[in-house]
Amino acid sequence: MEDLSKIYSKNLFFTACVFALGLVIPYGRGNTIAGLLLIFLALVLYGYIGKLLMDVIKRLSHKEASIKELKFLFITLAVLCAGAYFFIGVIDGEEQMISGLREIKDGRAYDLHSFDGLFDYFQDLTFTYLNSVYYSIVVMATLGDSKIVAEGWFPRIIIAFEVGVALSLTIFKIGEYYSDRSSEEAKERERRIINEVQNINPSYIVHPEAGFWERTFMKLTIKSSRRRRARG
Repeated sequence: MEDLSKIYSKNLFFTACVFALGLVIPYGRGNTIAGLLLIFLALVLYGYIGKLLMDVIKRLSHKEASIKELKFLFITLAVLCAGAYFFIGVIDGEEQMISGLREIKDGRAYDLHSFDGLFDYFQDLTFTYLNSVYYSIVVMATLGDSKIVAEGWFPRIIIAFEVGVALSLTIFKIGEYYSDRSSEEAKERERRIINEVQNINPSYIVHPEAGFWERTFMKLTIKSSRRRRARG
């Protein structure tokens, strides 16, 4: 896995760029070239964070990856989907796709060419983004929030993607972790049995990587030796 600071800094960079785009969106309305440029920048950003998410998923699919590395998946997935909810909240003034998320007023309520108007918009934009992060986290935890409701097909696709990725990889990694742990415990029990046999009779030596029949013979030998010792 990449250095921790790189994972966190990349997510922080994506968050800052998403917020900056949200801040300039009102200035690009009515201008076709500016609108296309903003769409292009948004696609570049999602290509960037999408690649980071794929790198995290690939890393988690390796057996040597630790269960603790699931936190990188949760952080990256939450940030990615929060950005998508945020853009929907900024663009969807009528709240037809997600209701209860947007804190921004109608564009005519702000004088974006004055400091006070820009500050008010910045403040409402900040609350909208915080709502997006909160909603992304509760969706990933499959809790949901009755005050924020996804009503359009596009946000529902994002929600299904977020829940599907988080649950499937979490179940896969936890299942793999406990499976490996059970295997290690079984091997440790076999090692203890072999050590006991060696203490009983040093001539009873079986290699730890011995086959099934050899291990079975050893277990039967142990039981037989215990019975003889009990009778003696």
